[in-house]
Amino acid sequence: MAPQQLDLFNQPTLGTIVRDIKAAMNQAVKDSGKSREQVLDLLNAMAARYGMRLNGKGGLSKDTFEKWLNIEDGDRMPSIKGITIFCAVLGTIRPMETMVKLLGGQIIEGKDVSLLRWSKRYHQAKDLRKQMRELESEL
Repeated sequence: MAPQQLDLFNQPTLGTIVRDIKAAMNQAVKDSGKSREQVLDLLNAMAARYGMRLNGKGGLSKDTFEKWLNIEDGDRMPSIKGITIFCAVLGTIRPMETMVKLLGGQIIEGKDVSLLRWSKRYHQAKDLRKQMRELESEL
């Protein structure tokens, strides 16, 4: 991931979380190279495949989808199911990452998962070697 210049006056807060998630969703749609209509069709298809209702019996409407993406509309937000399907359809974790970062967490993916697993095992082995040295010194 490329370095990002942070804006001191535009940092995410609990008060801006809806706007920030919607901004991340908008960026994901732009980055996908698909039209909003194509993304909407994919959302409805995946929701139907997994038996998940996004909004009403007829699926997610274009109007509701546009409200999900409207950063000025703080009242209409997709459900957790909606965000999950959205992320799956577009192959992104950015909207979820926005929520997690606000709480001080971090989402890792790809090679970082293996690197974290290796690092944990490395430090476990290092601690065990230290314990072994201490036991040997007692003998």
